[in-house]
Amino acid sequence: MSAPAVLVVLRGRLDGVRSWAGSGFVPVWIVPDVAWTLVVPAGAALSAPPYDDPVALLGGRPVPGRLRPVLRLVADGPRAVVTVQRGRHGGVRWLAWSSGVGPHRVDDQPLATLDVLADTAGVGESDRTDRRGELRAALRPDDRTGADVVDDLVRALALPGAGLVLGAVHAGDLPGAVRVDPDARLVQRFDKFAADEAELSAQLEDGQ
Repeated sequence: MSAPAVLVVLRGRLDGVRSWAGSGFVPVWIVPDVAWTLVVPAGAALSAPPYDDPVALLGGRPVPGRLRPVLRLVADGPRAVVTVQRGRHGGVRWLAWSSGVGPHRVDDQPLATLDVLADTAGVGESDRTDRRGELRAALRPDDRTGADVVDDLVRALALPGAGLVLGAVHAGDLPGAVRVDPDARLVQRFDKFAADEAELSAQLEDGQ
């Protein structure tokens, strides 16, 4: 598989992350770190089209409160998107970056400010000013790709996953990496449900 376009970094315990990953539709690499657990796609989604995009499935999948805080970093050509969710009942905050534009909001979604990013990553107050400067540098408006920006953000926040979106590192080669594959029965049940819903929708449209 080519370099992953999405990194999910969770604070939850490894066993909980493994259970969460196994109930999804995407095979993943799980890499434990000192404070975080990194999750990246290990291959194509097992679910049928149109629900087979591993980036959308992993980047948008709900994360239970016990595994938060969670940061998702997505590289999409000339764009990068970061989402942050803290606490059991906290909503999702968003920050986007576009080549030549720099950081900006995502529509009317709550903004993930530099302080929110730093605080979620566990940066102490004494280091906040320095880290804010590193984040500004990572988000500078230039002609980098989204993958470059994601990698720069990972390094600025001292999160695991440096080098992955650039293809310089393979997740399976990292210390402690474990591959988790979806439960085929869950995928089959979802595919059947989705097919039945699509068939019913088509019948309703034909009857109009």
